[in-house]
Amino acid sequence: MQRYSVIWQGCGANSHYAERFHVPGYEGYLPFFIWGKELEGLENKKDFELREEHLLKGILYGLYEFDRDPKPWHQKKDRETLLYLLDVLGNGFKFENPEKMILDVAYNVREKNGNYASRIILETGSNLVPQSSKIKSDLVCDLWVVVSEQKENSELLSEIITLIHKIDFSDIHVDAKQIVCYYGLCALVFLNDNFGISEYLPEFVYPNVEMRLLKENIKALLENPQGFTPMDLKIV
Repeated sequence: MQRYSVIWQGCGANSHYAERFHVPGYEGYLPFFIWGKELEGLENKKDFELREEHLLKGILYGLYEFDRDPKPWHQKKDRETLLYLLDVLGNGFKFENPEKMILDVAYNVREKNGNYASRIILETGSNLVPQSSKIKSDLVCDLWVVVSEQKENSELLSEIITLIHKIDFSDIHVDAKQIVCYYGLCALVFLNDNFGISEYLPEFVYPNVEMRLLKENIKALLENPQGFTPMDLKIV
């Protein structure tokens, strides 16, 4: 996976960036998601070009930080500009709708930069398009990968359960439905929520999970909850 970084570039009212990215008169900071040769250029203090793709990914990633862990340069008034730019960029790249934009950008970032980065973008997307079950479904899968790679994960496991209860399963692919329901049960087991498990099985697992591998994993996990790690249960 390629390393990445998000930089907040200062943008003056009459600057090149204000003109290039269609925000004349804007004074603030724009987030750019960079990787590859652009990241190398930043690290080696060489000139590099910031493009529309960098800005689109940067806004979707940067809004997570903007909303949850704001820094001194994150001004509330700037959020409206960032959302305006999402519309401009979405139209420029000819995405069908905001949901498709978020799903496609997250997929591209996942392939290039890994699940942690795509998870952040999907977190933003879930807030921007709260009715989207597809975004929530992809987010559950990314969260499980993140959980499997770190020690402290109870907060993310709880988030998985919350998301699953908000998903309309008729709106996602049947395979995704099975994997999402499977991860939800695994999350409850690692949270030691026995009451939650007893309610979850008839509501989500029995009606939805049919893949042999998932059923075998569930059986083994319920018989020996201490014998597995989240990594062991990840579906590749």
